[in-house]
Amino acid sequence: MPAMDQAIISQLQTLDFKDGECNIGCFDLAYSIVARSGSFALVGSRLSQNEEYLKAAKDHILGMIVTTRVQFLVPDCLKPYIGGLIGRLATLGTSWDMHASRRIMLRHFDARAAEYHADIFAGNRPSETNLDDTDNPVEIFQWLYESSVLRDRWTYAEVIGEMLLLQFAFIYTTSYGLYGALVELARRPEYIAPLREEIDLVFSEMGPTVPACDSMVLMDSFLKECQRLHPPSALSAHRVCISDLELSNGITLKQGSHLAVPSGVIQQSSEHYANPNAFDGFRFVKRAATGAKDTRLVDLSPDYLVFGMGAHACPGRWMASALMKLAFAHILNQYEILLPSSASAPLTGSLSFEEFYVPNFRLKIAMRQR
Repeated sequence: MPAMDQAIISQLQTLDFKDGECNIGCFDLAYSIVARSGSFALVGSRLSQNEEYLKAAKDHILGMIVTTRVQFLVPDCLKPYIGGLIGRLATLGTSWDMHASRRIMLRHFDARAAEYHADIFAGNRPSETNLDDTDNPVEIFQWLYESSVLRDRWTYAEVIGEMLLLQFAFIYTTSYGLYGALVELARRPEYIAPLREEIDLVFSEMGPTVPACDSMVLMDSFLKECQRLHPPSALSAHRVCISDLELSNGITLKQGSHLAVPSGVIQQSSEHYANPNAFDGFRFVKRAATGAKDTRLVDLSPDYLVFGMGAHACPGRWMASALMKLAFAHILNQYEILLPSSASAPLTGSLSFEEFYVPNFRLKIAMRQR
Protein backbone atom coordinates (compact mmCIF):
# COMPACT_ATOMS: atom_id res chain seq x y z
CA MET A 1 0.00 0.00 0.00
CA PRO A 2 2.74 2.58 0.78
CA ALA A 3 4.38 1.85 -2.58
CA MET A 4 1.09 2.29 -4.45
CA ASP A 5 0.56 5.55 -2.59
CA GLN A 6 4.02 6.73 -3.62
CA ALA A 7 3.29 5.78 -7.24
CA ILE A 8 0.19 7.99 -7.17
CA ILE A 9 2.20 10.89 -5.74
CA SER A 10 4.90 10.38 -8.38
CA GLN A 11 2.36 10.51 -11.20
CA LEU A 12 0.75 13.69 -9.84
CA GLN A 13 4.19 15.29 -9.72
CA THR A 14 4.49 14.89 -13.50
CA LEU A 15 1.58 17.29 -14.12
CA ASP A 16 2.55 20.44 -15.99
CA PHE A 17 1.29 23.46 -14.06
CA LYS A 18 1.48 26.95 -15.52
CA ASP A 19 0.64 29.83 -13.19
CA GLY A 20 -0.67 27.27 -10.70
CA GLU A 21 -3.13 25.63 -13.12
CA CYS A 22 -3.10 22.51 -15.27
CA ASN A 23 -5.66 21.66 -17.94
CA ILE A 24 -5.68 17.94 -18.65
CA GLY A 25 -7.90 15.31 -20.18
CA CYS A 26 -9.85 13.83 -17.28
CA PHE A 27 -9.53 10.25 -18.47
CA ASP A 28 -5.84 10.78 -19.29
CA LEU A 29 -5.27 11.86 -15.68
CA ALA A 30 -7.13 8.89 -14.18
CA TYR A 31 -5.59 6.45 -16.66
CA SER A 32 -2.02 7.61 -15.98
CA ILE A 33 -2.47 7.41 -12.21
CA VAL A 34 -3.98 3.92 -12.27
CA ALA A 35 -1.53 2.61 -14.89
CA ARG A 36 1.48 3.60 -12.79
CA SER A 37 0.16 2.56 -9.37
CA GLY A 38 -1.56 -0.58 -10.70
CA SER A 39 1.58 -1.62 -12.55
CA PHE A 40 3.44 -1.63 -9.25
CA ALA A 41 1.20 -4.48 -8.09
CA LEU A 42 1.28 -6.23 -11.46
CA VAL A 43 4.94 -6.02 -12.48
CA GLY A 44 6.85 -4.34 -9.64
CA SER A 45 8.38 -0.98 -8.84
CA ARG A 46 10.95 -0.82 -11.63
CA LEU A 47 8.54 -1.33 -14.53
CA SER A 48 5.95 0.91 -12.86
CA GLN A 49 8.49 3.72 -13.28
CA ASN A 50 9.43 2.81 -16.85
CA GLU A 51 7.74 5.31 -19.18
CA GLU A 52 8.15 3.12 -22.27
CA TYR A 53 6.44 0.20 -20.54
CA LEU A 54 3.62 2.35 -19.14
CA LYS A 55 2.85 3.91 -22.51
CA ALA A 56 2.86 0.49 -24.17
CA ALA A 57 0.51 -0.91 -21.51
CA LYS A 58 -1.93 1.99 -21.91
CA ASP A 59 -1.86 1.86 -25.71
CA HIS A 60 -2.34 -1.91 -25.74
CA ILE A 61 -5.39 -1.72 -23.47
CA LEU A 62 -7.12 0.94 -25.57
CA GLY A 63 -6.18 -0.91 -28.75
CA MET A 64 -7.76 -4.06 -27.29
CA ILE A 65 -10.99 -2.16 -26.62
CA VAL A 66 -11.32 -0.87 -30.18
CA THR A 67 -10.32 -4.21 -31.73
CA THR A 68 -12.71 -6.31 -29.65
CA ARG A 69 -15.58 -3.86 -30.18
CA VAL A 70 -15.20 -4.06 -33.95
CA GLN A 71 -14.87 -7.85 -33.84
CA PHE A 72 -18.27 -8.12 -32.16
CA LEU A 73 -19.76 -6.75 -35.39
CA VAL A 74 -18.30 -9.36 -37.77
CA PRO A 75 -19.02 -13.10 -38.23
CA ASP A 76 -16.91 -15.55 -36.23
CA CYS A 77 -15.16 -16.84 -39.34
CA LEU A 78 -13.77 -13.36 -40.07
CA LYS A 79 -12.71 -12.44 -36.53
CA PRO A 80 -9.06 -13.67 -36.78
CA TYR A 81 -8.50 -11.70 -39.97
CA ILE A 82 -10.33 -8.53 -38.94
CA GLY A 83 -8.69 -8.52 -35.51
CA GLY A 84 -5.23 -8.92 -36.98
CA LEU A 85 -5.84 -6.14 -39.51
CA ILE A 86 -7.26 -3.63 -37.04
CA GLY A 87 -4.60 -4.34 -34.44
CA ARG A 88 -1.89 -3.44 -36.93
CA LEU A 89 -3.42 -0.06 -37.73
CA ALA A 90 -2.91 3.02 -35.64
CA THR A 91 -6.20 1.75 -34.32
CA LEU A 92 -9.03 3.38 -36.27
CA GLY A 93 -7.27 6.70 -36.52
CA THR A 94 -5.93 6.67 -32.95
CA SER A 95 -2.33 6.33 -31.78
CA TRP A 96 -2.97 2.98 -30.09
CA ASP A 97 -0.88 0.55 -32.14
CA MET A 98 -1.76 -2.65 -30.32
CA HIS A 99 0.84 -4.89 -31.96
CA ALA A 100 3.72 -2.45 -31.49
CA SER A 101 2.81 -1.93 -27.83
CA ARG A 102 2.49 -5.68 -27.32
CA ARG A 103 6.02 -6.23 -28.63
CA ILE A 104 7.37 -3.64 -26.19
CA MET A 105 5.58 -5.24 -23.24
CA LEU A 106 6.73 -8.73 -24.22
CA ARG A 107 10.33 -7.54 -24.26
CA HIS A 108 9.96 -6.21 -20.72
CA PHE A 109 8.08 -9.32 -19.56
CA ASP A 110 10.80 -11.57 -20.97
CA ALA A 111 13.55 -9.61 -19.22
CA ARG A 112 11.67 -9.67 -15.91
CA ALA A 113 10.98 -13.41 -16.16
CA ALA A 114 14.66 -14.07 -16.87
CA GLU A 115 15.52 -12.20 -13.66
CA TYR A 116 13.06 -14.30 -11.63
CA HIS A 117 14.50 -17.47 -13.11
CA ALA A 118 18.13 -16.47 -12.55
CA ASP A 119 17.52 -15.35 -8.95
CA ILE A 120 15.78 -18.58 -8.01
CA PHE A 121 18.34 -20.93 -9.55
CA ALA A 122 21.25 -18.87 -8.23
CA GLY A 123 19.81 -19.33 -4.75
CA ASN A 124 19.15 -15.62 -4.24
CA ARG A 125 15.49 -16.21 -3.45
CA PRO A 126 13.28 -19.17 -2.53
CA SER A 127 11.41 -20.96 -5.30
CA GLU A 128 8.14 -19.96 -3.66
CA THR A 129 7.63 -16.42 -2.39
CA ASN A 130 5.98 -15.65 0.93
CA LEU A 131 2.75 -13.86 0.09
CA ASP A 132 2.32 -12.85 3.75
CA ASP A 133 5.59 -10.89 3.86
CA THR A 134 4.20 -7.34 3.83
CA ASP A 135 7.70 -5.82 3.88
CA ASN A 136 8.52 -7.41 0.51
CA PRO A 137 5.38 -7.29 -1.63
CA VAL A 138 5.25 -9.79 -4.48
CA GLU A 139 4.28 -8.55 -7.93
CA ILE A 140 1.56 -10.57 -9.61
CA PHE A 141 3.74 -11.47 -12.60
CA GLN A 142 6.36 -12.96 -10.27
CA TRP A 143 3.75 -14.99 -8.42
CA LEU A 144 2.25 -16.30 -11.68
CA TYR A 145 5.67 -17.22 -13.03
CA GLU A 146 6.78 -19.05 -9.89
CA SER A 147 3.50 -20.84 -9.21
CA SER A 148 2.71 -21.76 -12.81
CA VAL A 149 5.68 -21.87 -15.20
CA LEU A 150 8.21 -23.34 -12.75
CA ARG A 151 5.70 -25.99 -11.70
CA ASP A 152 4.55 -26.82 -15.23
CA ARG A 153 0.97 -25.79 -14.51
CA TRP A 154 0.83 -23.17 -17.26
CA THR A 155 3.10 -22.43 -20.17
CA TYR A 156 4.94 -19.12 -20.28
CA ALA A 157 2.66 -18.04 -23.16
CA GLU A 158 -0.39 -18.69 -20.98
CA VAL A 159 1.07 -16.57 -18.18
CA ILE A 160 1.68 -13.72 -20.62
CA GLY A 161 -1.90 -13.99 -21.86
CA GLU A 162 -3.13 -13.83 -18.28
CA MET A 163 -1.00 -10.76 -17.60
CA LEU A 164 -2.41 -8.93 -20.62
CA LEU A 165 -5.93 -9.80 -19.50
CA LEU A 166 -5.25 -8.69 -15.91
CA GLN A 167 -3.82 -5.38 -17.13
CA PHE A 168 -6.93 -4.73 -19.16
CA ALA A 169 -9.36 -5.81 -16.46
CA PHE A 170 -7.73 -3.88 -13.62
CA ILE A 171 -6.21 -0.77 -15.17
CA TYR A 172 -8.98 0.17 -17.59
CA THR A 173 -12.01 -0.45 -15.35
CA THR A 174 -10.40 1.22 -12.33
CA SER A 175 -9.41 4.19 -14.48
CA TYR A 176 -12.99 4.49 -15.75
CA GLY A 177 -14.28 4.51 -12.17
CA LEU A 178 -11.83 7.22 -11.09
CA TYR A 179 -12.57 9.22 -14.25
CA GLY A 180 -16.31 9.26 -13.55
CA ALA A 181 -15.72 10.29 -9.95
CA LEU A 182 -13.45 13.20 -10.93
CA VAL A 183 -15.99 14.52 -13.43
CA GLU A 184 -18.84 14.29 -10.91
CA LEU A 185 -16.72 16.02 -8.26
CA ALA A 186 -15.96 18.88 -10.65
CA ARG A 187 -19.67 19.20 -11.43
CA ARG A 188 -20.75 19.04 -7.77
CA PRO A 189 -18.43 21.19 -5.62
CA GLU A 190 -20.81 20.88 -2.65
CA TYR A 191 -19.26 17.47 -1.93
CA ILE A 192 -15.70 18.76 -1.69
CA ALA A 193 -15.79 20.12 1.89
CA PRO A 194 -17.26 17.01 3.62
CA LEU A 195 -14.97 14.71 1.64
CA ARG A 196 -11.89 16.75 2.52
CA GLU A 197 -12.89 16.82 6.17
CA GLU A 198 -13.17 13.02 6.20
CA ILE A 199 -9.81 12.61 4.44
CA ASP A 200 -8.04 14.94 6.88
CA LEU A 201 -9.54 13.20 9.91
CA VAL A 202 -8.83 9.64 8.76
CA PHE A 203 -5.36 10.25 7.30
CA SER A 204 -4.22 12.19 10.38
CA GLU A 205 -4.97 9.11 12.49
CA MET A 206 -4.09 6.25 10.14
CA GLY A 207 -2.12 7.61 7.19
CA PRO A 208 -2.58 6.23 3.65
CA THR A 209 -3.32 2.65 4.70
CA VAL A 210 -5.90 -0.03 3.95
CA PRO A 211 -7.72 0.59 7.28
CA ALA A 212 -7.85 4.29 6.40
CA CYS A 213 -9.40 3.54 3.02
CA ASP A 214 -11.95 1.25 4.69
CA SER A 215 -12.83 4.03 7.16
CA MET A 216 -13.65 6.70 4.57
CA VAL A 217 -17.35 5.93 4.31
CA LEU A 218 -18.35 9.21 2.64
CA MET A 219 -15.80 8.73 -0.12
CA ASP A 220 -16.82 5.08 -0.46
CA SER A 221 -20.44 6.14 -0.98
CA PHE A 222 -19.47 8.88 -3.44
CA LEU A 223 -17.41 6.48 -5.55
CA LYS A 224 -20.13 3.84 -5.48
CA GLU A 225 -22.77 6.34 -6.61
CA CYS A 226 -20.50 7.41 -9.47
CA GLN A 227 -20.10 3.79 -10.57
CA ARG A 228 -23.82 3.16 -10.19
CA LEU A 229 -24.57 5.90 -12.71
CA HIS A 230 -21.43 5.52 -14.84
CA PRO A 231 -20.49 1.82 -15.09
CA PRO A 232 -17.88 0.81 -17.68
CA SER A 233 -20.45 -1.42 -19.39
CA ALA A 234 -24.23 -1.73 -19.58
CA LEU A 235 -23.95 -5.51 -19.07
CA SER A 236 -22.31 -7.51 -16.31
CA ALA A 237 -21.92 -11.05 -14.96
CA HIS A 238 -21.31 -12.60 -18.38
CA ARG A 239 -21.75 -16.37 -18.51
CA VAL A 240 -21.76 -19.11 -21.16
CA CYS A 241 -23.96 -22.21 -20.83
CA ILE A 242 -21.79 -25.33 -20.84
CA SER A 243 -24.92 -27.47 -21.25
CA ASP A 244 -28.61 -26.94 -21.95
CA LEU A 245 -30.26 -25.10 -19.06
CA GLU A 246 -34.00 -24.99 -18.38
CA LEU A 247 -35.11 -21.89 -16.48
CA SER A 248 -37.94 -21.80 -13.95
CA ASN A 249 -40.25 -20.17 -16.54
CA GLY A 250 -39.80 -23.08 -18.93
CA ILE A 251 -37.41 -21.40 -21.35
CA THR A 252 -34.44 -23.57 -22.29
CA LEU A 253 -31.06 -21.99 -22.96
CA LYS A 254 -29.01 -24.03 -25.38
CA GLN A 255 -25.42 -25.06 -24.77
CA GLY A 256 -23.09 -22.25 -25.82
CA SER A 257 -25.62 -19.49 -25.15
CA HIS A 258 -24.01 -16.27 -23.90
CA LEU A 259 -25.84 -14.63 -20.99
CA ALA A 260 -25.38 -11.31 -19.21
CA VAL A 261 -27.24 -9.16 -16.70
CA PRO A 262 -28.42 -5.65 -17.77
CA SER A 263 -26.60 -3.95 -14.91
CA GLY A 264 -26.87 -0.46 -16.39
CA VAL A 265 -30.67 -0.65 -16.39
CA ILE A 266 -30.87 -2.34 -12.99
CA GLN A 267 -28.64 0.29 -11.34
CA GLN A 268 -30.93 3.08 -12.56
CA SER A 269 -34.22 1.36 -11.79
CA SER A 270 -36.82 2.85 -9.43
CA GLU A 271 -37.45 -0.70 -8.24
CA HIS A 272 -34.07 -0.61 -6.49
CA TYR A 273 -33.30 3.09 -5.95
CA ALA A 274 -35.26 6.18 -4.94
CA ASN A 275 -34.85 8.92 -7.57
CA PRO A 276 -32.61 6.56 -9.55
CA ASN A 277 -31.52 9.09 -12.17
CA ALA A 278 -30.51 11.71 -9.60
CA PHE A 279 -26.95 11.85 -8.28
CA ASP A 280 -26.77 11.47 -4.49
CA GLY A 281 -23.14 11.10 -3.45
CA PHE A 282 -24.02 9.99 0.06
CA ARG A 283 -26.86 7.68 -0.97
CA PHE A 284 -25.17 4.55 0.37
CA VAL A 285 -24.14 6.13 3.68
CA LYS A 286 -27.81 6.95 4.24
CA ARG A 287 -28.77 3.41 3.33
CA ALA A 288 -26.25 2.01 5.80
CA ALA A 289 -27.66 4.26 8.53
CA THR A 290 -31.07 2.60 8.07
CA GLY A 291 -29.53 -0.85 8.53
CA ALA A 292 -29.29 -1.77 4.85
CA LYS A 293 -26.71 -4.36 3.86
CA ASP A 294 -24.26 -4.40 0.95
CA THR A 295 -23.70 -0.65 0.97
CA ARG A 296 -19.91 -0.60 0.54
CA LEU A 297 -18.23 -0.08 -2.82
CA VAL A 298 -16.85 -3.64 -2.85
CA ASP A 299 -20.10 -5.32 -1.76
CA LEU A 300 -21.95 -7.50 -4.25
CA SER A 301 -25.71 -7.32 -4.59
CA PRO A 302 -28.38 -7.91 -7.27
CA ASP A 303 -28.95 -4.14 -7.57
CA TYR A 304 -25.26 -3.16 -7.94
CA LEU A 305 -23.34 -5.23 -10.45
CA VAL A 306 -20.26 -3.23 -11.46
CA PHE A 307 -18.01 -5.96 -10.05
CA GLY A 308 -20.18 -8.83 -11.21
CA MET A 309 -21.91 -11.37 -9.01
CA GLY A 310 -21.37 -14.80 -7.52
CA ALA A 311 -18.27 -16.98 -7.56
CA HIS A 312 -16.79 -15.19 -10.59
CA ALA A 313 -17.14 -11.63 -9.27
CA CYS A 314 -14.09 -9.40 -9.65
CA PRO A 315 -11.39 -10.62 -7.20
CA GLY A 316 -9.43 -7.37 -7.51
CA ARG A 317 -12.21 -5.05 -6.34
CA TRP A 318 -10.61 -4.42 -2.93
CA MET A 319 -7.38 -3.25 -4.54
CA ALA A 320 -9.31 -1.16 -7.07
CA SER A 321 -11.30 0.45 -4.26
CA ALA A 322 -8.18 1.28 -2.23
CA LEU A 323 -6.36 2.68 -5.26
CA MET A 324 -9.28 4.92 -6.27
CA LYS A 325 -9.63 6.22 -2.72
CA LEU A 326 -5.93 7.01 -2.36
CA ALA A 327 -5.83 8.81 -5.71
CA PHE A 328 -9.06 10.68 -4.99
CA ALA A 329 -7.77 11.72 -1.56
CA HIS A 330 -4.49 13.09 -2.93
CA ILE A 331 -6.25 15.03 -5.69
CA LEU A 332 -8.82 16.48 -3.29
CA ASN A 333 -6.20 17.51 -0.75
CA GLN A 334 -3.79 19.10 -3.21
CA TYR A 335 -5.98 20.66 -5.91
CA GLU A 336 -9.15 22.52 -6.74
CA ILE A 337 -10.94 20.80 -9.63
CA LEU A 338 -13.00 22.65 -12.24
CA LEU A 339 -14.63 21.84 -15.56
CA PRO A 340 -13.37 24.48 -17.99
CA SER A 341 -15.73 23.27 -20.72
CA SER A 342 -19.46 22.67 -20.60
CA ALA A 343 -20.56 21.02 -17.37
CA SER A 344 -23.06 18.97 -19.38
CA ALA A 345 -20.43 17.34 -21.62
CA PRO A 346 -21.12 13.58 -21.81
CA LEU A 347 -18.85 11.16 -19.98
CA THR A 348 -19.03 8.64 -22.80
CA GLY A 349 -17.37 9.22 -26.15
CA SER A 350 -18.12 8.48 -29.78
CA LEU A 351 -16.53 5.01 -29.67
CA SER A 352 -19.24 3.80 -27.27
CA PHE A 353 -21.78 1.43 -28.83
CA GLU A 354 -24.09 -1.42 -27.88
CA GLU A 355 -23.36 -2.23 -24.21
CA PHE A 356 -19.85 -0.78 -24.19
CA TYR A 357 -18.99 2.62 -22.75
CA VAL A 358 -15.77 4.36 -23.79
CA PRO A 359 -14.74 7.60 -22.05
CA ASN A 360 -15.00 11.02 -23.64
CA PHE A 361 -11.29 11.58 -24.28
CA ARG A 362 -11.93 15.26 -25.08
CA LEU A 363 -13.43 16.05 -21.69
CA LYS A 364 -10.90 18.15 -19.77
CA ILE A 365 -10.67 19.35 -16.19
CA ALA A 366 -8.71 22.26 -14.75
CA MET A 367 -6.61 21.56 -11.66
CA ARG A 368 -5.42 24.45 -9.51
CA GLN A 369 -2.86 24.02 -6.79
CA ARG A 370 -4.26 24.81 -3.35
